[in-house]
Amino acid sequence: PNPDLKPERVLSSELAIERALDKGKVRVSLFQEDVSNALISQTATLGTVVSSYTQNIDKTRQRGVELVLQKDDALIRGLEINGSLTYVDARIRGNSSFVSTTSTSVGKRTPYVPEWRATLVGTYRPDDKWAYTLAGRYSGRLYATVDNSDVNTHTYQGFDSYVIVDARVRYKIDRHWSTAVGIDNITNKDYFLFHPFPQRTLFAELKYDF
Repeated sequence: PNPDLKPERVLSSELAIERALDKGKVRVSLFQEDVSNALISQTATLGTVVSSYTQNIDKTRQRGVELVLQKDDALIRGLEINGSLTYVDARIRGNSSFVSTTSTSVGKRTPYVPEWRATLVGTYRPDDKWAYTLAGRYSGRLYATVDNSDVNTHTYQGFDSYVIVDARVRYKIDRHWSTAVGIDNITNKDYFLFHPFPQRTLFAELKYDF
């Protein structure tokens, strides 16, 4: 615990252009976020113990662009497509608390913010009872340290880039009951986000809505 931590101050701005499509829309957004006294979580090894703590970073800046697409009845009737693509240039602009004789944190990427992210979800509903969904997610690698010194990604405390594909089939039995089966991480991707994330996972569910 650090009683001397300061609160963050954030100045955010966004310019968005959206166009309506036939049964859908497309939007492009330009954004920037300037943060003073950014609160960043860090980990350090003290002897054989891994400890977590939070520190203030004087200034960070995140700027980028996002493209979002949503379309119903895409290509065929009953097919819904949703997707997004985001690019972020996230940098540390000032960090007076960082002391090192071998590296610097100024100009390095802000921790926990990947440069590229993307999602694509397709759901086909041939009728009111069935829904078939296929979804893909991508994230570029990210850093967890303020000087970006954590270059070993595929290990504990490391963060890999990844592409994950999930599938789900849902059947609506009646007004209250529905059931679903699916597979998460179909390709059995082996990746770390601080610790190993689940590989191929099968699930089934039975749901009752009031």
